[in-house]
Amino acid sequence: MTDRPRRGDARMRRSALLAAVGELLAERGPGFSLAEAAGLAGISTATAYRNFSDTASAIDAFYAELSGELLETFDRLPATADPVADIRAACGEWVAQASRWGAAAVHVRSPRGVLARRADSFVGGLYERLGRLVGRAVDGGAVPAQDVRFAVLMWVTIFDERVVVDLTRTLGWTTQQAADHLTGALLRVLGLPAVS
Repeated sequence: MTDRPRRGDARMRRSALLAAVGELLAERGPGFSLAEAAGLAGISTATAYRNFSDTASAIDAFYAELSGELLETFDRLPATADPVADIRAACGEWVAQASRWGAAAVHVRSPRGVLARRADSFVGGLYERLGRLVGRAVDGGAVPAQDVRFAVLMWVTIFDERVVVDLTRTLGWTTQQAADHLTGALLRVLGLPAVS
């Protein structure tokens, strides 16, 4: 039998390290060391450095993981016959996830606009998924004809993780309250009343 750790253990340590990175980012921004993240995760600094070359690469991996999870969640949502219900479902999932990682994600934001970053894998993937939902709603007559690019830009703006953090942490709203209010705002931008 080998002394090498099993792959499952290595994945658990990496996951704990990324969770610690997220916690430290949320608390103080990117001004922490990989050794601090390792300590918070309950792993050795050497193990942390086997996973990442430095703090910046750990932060990049944290952001890649959270953005990938959001896109995967959108992909798992079942399409229904009601495109507005599908938009509501995506909104609810977005708020649920952003309420967990939004305070950390604000520290890794790009200063470039959403439309300017459509070539980025996350922004492009997000834009594609949201655009598909809006386009389906437009094509099905559920929302008025409109510039889908503008609609998606407004969706991303309304659901900015900083807004989710303000609603859930600063105002103390539940994720359901935040999702309901933000979804209502989005539906009004799309040309529907808040309740449809």
